Amino acid sequence: MHPFFTKLGVPQEIQHFLTGHYQTDQGGNLVFPYADGIEHFGFSFHLVPASGNFWMAGISDRQLSRHVIIGHSAMELIAFLTLNFHLFRRLENLLLLATGSGITASHLNWIAAHLPGRSYSLVFGNDLLGRAADLKVAAGIRGIPVAISIPVSSEVNVRFRCRNYSFDQQRFSLHAFEKASGYRFGMRTYKAKRSLSFLSQLESITL
Repeated sequence: MHPFFTKLGVPQEIQHFLTGHYQTDQGGNLVFPYADGIEHFGFSFHLVPASGNFWMAGISDRQLSRHVIIGHSAMELIAFLTLNFHLFRRLENLLLLATGSGITASHLNWIAAHLPGRSYSLVFGNDLLGRAADLKVAAGIRGIPVAISIPVSSEVNVRFRCRNYSFDQQRFSLHAFEKASGYRFGMRTYKAKRSLSFLSQLESITL
């Protein structure tokens, strides 16, 4: 149990689930280890590393995990799980993966190689970059190259399976892309409804 989690309203079940997957610094702030960096959270700051590795939490034997939840930061995933706990009460089936501030080919190759055939949920920001991350991760896990460009204009351009697609920035999403391309990735995306992130939404409720 950690007082920061308790203040944010993280249920005891989730706090027990996180045991062993975080540390605290001398000031009591939260530290989430990646293999090549740390995510550092206090109520006055939140630092997320650029990493080619993951922060992970969940079942110790990854081969037994059934549902993988992927996002940019540990705190965002914890906030998401807190706000949607009614959907994910079988915590023993979950594996949380935080990529850090960027998504690399090594992230996507690792997931495709080590966690095939899972159910995936994507938890990225409720903004254009978050929606682009949804498509990048979904295509990468399925092993299909995708190129996404966002020029100064109001369009998002996507190159996928030898075809070009263009979308208005306000209407672009993984679902919109699936409809346009006719390809179904079979992954669920979640967006905070009243904020750009689940963490900022949770903080607005509890702090």
